[in-house]
Amino acid sequence: MSNIPTPEDAHFFALCVKKWQEILNLNDWRIEKGLKPAKQAMASVEFNESARLATYRLGDFGAEKITHESLDCTALHELLHVMLHDLLATAQDPKSSQDDIDKQEHRVINLLERLLSKDSYGIK
Repeated sequence: MSNIPTPEDAHFFALCVKKWQEILNLNDWRIEKGLKPAKQAMASVEFNESARLATYRLGDFGAEKITHESLDCTALHELLHVMLHDLLATAQDPKSSQDDIDKQEHRVINLLERLLSKDSYGIK
């Protein structure tokens, strides 16, 4: 049996995407909802690197109950793919130097350090 998000769920998911885009400092990406559903996944994301466009799609949540929490966690999951995209693309490009890879790795590390160290000291 299908477990597809409602239009209201899709709207909430879009708000979560915007929230995580801001938190993860992904404002150099245009992130848009795709027209077709994700295949065999709760959600998916595809990339057009030259346009700095990430297109997300919602799909069938299967046995996962659709709640605000599950939608938010799924949005975070997809936006983490966006956050790691440049690192993975750079690491897989045979033309990339170790310096290029280190730069992308430190971009991710610096963001995680900023986000995680706030929580560890109770700073909001």
